Amino acid sequence: MPEVVEPIKQAIAESAEQRSDQRLGLTARRAAILAAVICVLTLTIAGPVRTYFAQRTEMKQLAASESALRHQITDLEQQKGKLGDPAFIAAQARERLGFVMPGEIPYQVQLPPGAALPADPGAQQKAAPSGDPWYTSLWHTIADSPHGPPVPPPPAPPGPPLPGPVPPSPLPPGG
Repeated sequence: MPEVVEPIKQAIAESAEQRSDQRLGLTARRAAILAAVICVLTLTIAGPVRTYFAQRTEMKQLAASESALRHQITDLEQQKGKLGDPAFIAAQARERLGFVMPGEIPYQVQLPPGAALPADPGAQQKAAPSGDPWYTSLWHTIADSPHGPPVPPPPAPPGPPLPGPVPPSPLPPGG
């Protein structure tokens, strides 16, 4: 009987090996099919997802634009209301165009040509341009007093008079 059992055991072992090989083959095939299905699904879904995010960003931009336009509409409606007021129109005509009401005497102040206009209280005065390079004025702002630009040197003293005709003397000759 051991002779009969041996071929049966071998047949069972070979059958088990074939089944395991088939299972490994089926498992590998299943894994490959599953990977292919996942890739196809990913590629199928990628386009619409990208479109979704692009449209979402565009919607945010459009909402911001809409709110800015609504704010502008509100400002323009307020301006329209002001322009409907005769007192505002008269004030603008006086300010912008220099109009006066009948019976009023208009005055216009004219400054002399050399007079400087008063500066705005918050504006800084610009330094007078000089022939010095920029780093010299920078050095003066650091080294000198912090009150302003350096003072230009005083003008040269007048030289001797130029030769020319001698003015007549007030004394009579010989006197």
